[in-house]
Amino acid sequence: MIPMQLGTILVLFVSVPLFITAALALIYSIRSRHRSGRERENIYECAECDHVYAFARSRPMDRCPRCGHLNEAVRT
Repeated sequence: MIPMQLGTILVLFVSVPLFITAALALIYSIRSRHRSGRERENIYECAECDHVYAFARSRPMDRCPRCGHLNEAVRT
């Protein structure tokens, strides 16, 4: 058995999960930056004029650029 002090054991139990969480957050951050613009777009179809358009903004509803009618996203 390897002799360890109580302080060393507590530091390991706290620092190892913290390091793993930080590494996963860094990987997720790097992967999300490299998404293409098309993947970040919301696609809308106007209920009034049937115009199909896309915006990169993350909104649940947006106005049609052609007629100004408020529409929900068809695909996010």
